Amino acid sequence: MSVSFQIKLHAGHHDRDYCPVAFQLDKHNVLLQGAALNSFVMKDEQGGVTPVQVRAAGDDVHFHFVVEHLAKGESRTYKIESEAARPKAAVSGVEFIHEHSQKVDVLIGGSYFTSYVYDSSFAKPYLGPMIGPYGDSYTRLDFETTEHKHHRSLWLAIGDVNGIDMWNEPAERYGRQLHQKFAEVIDGPVCGVITAHNVWTSFNRKPQIDEVRTITLYNTPAGERIIDLDVTFTASYGQVEFGATKEAGPLGIRVAESMNVNNGGVIVNSYGSVNEPECWGKRAEWCDYFGEVGGHTLGIAAFDHPDNEQFPTYWHIRNGGLLAANNFYFNGGKLIKPKETVRYRYRVYFHEGDTQASRVANKYQDYLHPPQVEIVTPPL
Repeated sequence: MSVSFQIKLHAGHHDRDYCPVAFQLDKHNVLLQGAALNSFVMKDEQGGVTPVQVRAAGDDVHFHFVVEHLAKGESRTYKIESEAARPKAAVSGVEFIHEHSQKVDVLIGGSYFTSYVYDSSFAKPYLGPMIGPYGDSYTRLDFETTEHKHHRSLWLAIGDVNGIDMWNEPAERYGRQLHQKFAEVIDGPVCGVITAHNVWTSFNRKPQIDEVRTITLYNTPAGERIIDLDVTFTASYGQVEFGATKEAGPLGIRVAESMNVNNGGVIVNSYGSVNEPECWGKRAEWCDYFGEVGGHTLGIAAFDHPDNEQFPTYWHIRNGGLLAANNFYFNGGKLIKPKETVRYRYRVYFHEGDTQASRVANKYQDYLHPPQVEIVTPPL
């Protein structure tokens, strides 16, 4: 049965450029009428096709698309309809290649961007390298380094979990994050979604806490890459204490060496504070780290989600290249009761240009106050 309805997208108070948008409907909603998820197409007011990606999540059906340009105060109407299910294109937005047993390669627009590596020979999974618009990595991923060798591109870690160091990797003992399974590895024209189940253990693999991470990567230009991270911890094995240590996160990023402040880079936070003396140990909604990489100005901005505990987060950020969110050190740690869950969300924006040129503050508004979707039914 053919399905047809309309939505109206409202930009609100902010200009929108390559902005991820999502809305959801209950899977029993009459608008869906049982249509196949891969059958939907979305067209703007002029009849132009806008890529849309539809995925099931529990009792909901999620619609994802990216609005390339919409000025503040403007609205745009789209028609969503179902057609005969179409085969996936050979190169389609975000593409996952899972040929190796312990990593997932990520291509965007046919070009390699990064890999999600869950190789058990490493203490923890990571994303890296993160390839920018000119072929160089935004992040450091150097397996020959001896200085903070555990800083592998982009990772999740906490320096004290029940007294176990799951941030550093000393020669003697350290915690591990062991991959258990993938709940989903879904790519498509708009985004790619990886949901992985991990268990955090002692060095001897005694379980301490369960973790589920969802990584969403969007089909945006190489100079405006966006990754969303959604992490849930569950105290499945008894009470868990996240200790008050500066070696924490859970989000950790190591910028490219040429980008760090010691090599001429700059740190700026949402209050306009600059570099480690003004940004370390200070609360901020976001921190941006930019500098020269391969002769071009590139940067990485990390956004704290307003629903995270103790928002806005404190930052463990160093002139030497570390960019990490950390509330535990400054708030005296955290106790998680048995079976209790804790959730953290972040967005990471990989950009060309400095903080101002790449409009980091405006991109944060895309995360904080995304465009609003109005369901128009019956169709106009």
